[in-house]
Parts: sequence; structure tokens; C-alpha cells
Amino acid sequence: MKTIVTTFFILLFSLLQSQVKKVDIVDFYNWTSNSGIKYQFILVSENLSKFDTPIPAVIRVRYSTDGNITYKTAEFGANVVMNRDRRSEGELSVHINAAKTASMVQGASGYSPDNFILYYDTEGNYLRGYQADYNELAKSDVGYAKVFHISAPTGDQMRGLIRLFYRSSDPLYRDLMTLAARYD
Repeated sequence: MKTIVTTFFILLFSLLQSQVKKVDIVDFYNWTSNSGIKYQFILVSENLSKFDTPIPAVIRVRYSTDGNITYKTAEFGANVVMNRDRRSEGELSVHINAAKTASMVQGASGYSPDNFILYYDTEGNYLRGYQADYNELAKSDVGYAKVFHISAPTGDQMRGLIRLFYRSSDPLYRDLMTLAARYD
């Protein structure tokens, strides 16, 4: 029985990790839910080089429900689509459309995947963003949380943030650290 369960988890994590073939983008954000829980997430994806083209991504969300004593981390796949914003000239919108399910990487409990809309200027500077989890989108009156960018301008800062979400044994860890080294 243990062998079957172990094999299942290895396959599950391999499938989630295999969505991203090359790590080109690593970015960090946070938001606070209506109930006061603070969330952080890391976006890992391939390069967003074309408009209106879904690009595979992996999202890991880190949060605490006990006042930052212990943390939980959830992971889910997503498609990232970049568009020119139709409502505001000179802005780009990035839609992160989550898969229907998430897996827990650290901690026990379930997690409803999140969807995001992030706005940037044409130079790539973050302007604003919004979050709604998968269950919230099913409601007729969707409530969005404001999303804030977490800056990591140096390799050391980026490595520190990556270590909040990934362990050295995680399949993407080496690629993430290689990307962070470009900022040294």
C-alpha cells in the first residue's frame, strides 16, 4: 500500500512540474484575504513572448492560518495569458488561470486554486493586480483581493524568496537557483 501511495505522489508532482519546460520567469506577489490571512505566491513560467497565447506555469502559495507560527504551501498548475489591456491604453494584462485542483506541498488541508489578473506597463513595471480563488469565481458577485508585487532585484533576495517556497529536493529548485544567479 505504501508503494502505491508513494508512486501516486511521485507521479502527481512530476506532472505538476512537467508543465513548465524552461524556467524563464520567476516573480513574487502577496495579498490578504477578507478574513485577514496573508498569502504569498511565486509564479514560475516560461517566457511570455506572444499575446493571447497560453503559457504553462506553476504557482506555489504560502500562507499561515495560525498567526505565522506554521506555514502551509499549496501548488497548482496554471495557464498564463498576456494581452494588451483593452480598457487602458499602454497597459498589458496578464491572466493567470488556475487548474481546478491544488496539491499540498507543506501542511495538511485542502486548497482552492487562485486566479489572478496582473497589470503592467509596456516597460514591464507592475501596476496593480487582483486575486479570486476558484470557488469565488463560481459566485455571481465575485470578490477580488488586491495583489501586491514583492520586489527581488538581486540574486540573494531572489534566492531567499525561492527558499520560502521550494526545498533543494524539489525538481524545479535547481532551475530556479540558476535563474536567480543571473541577478548576481
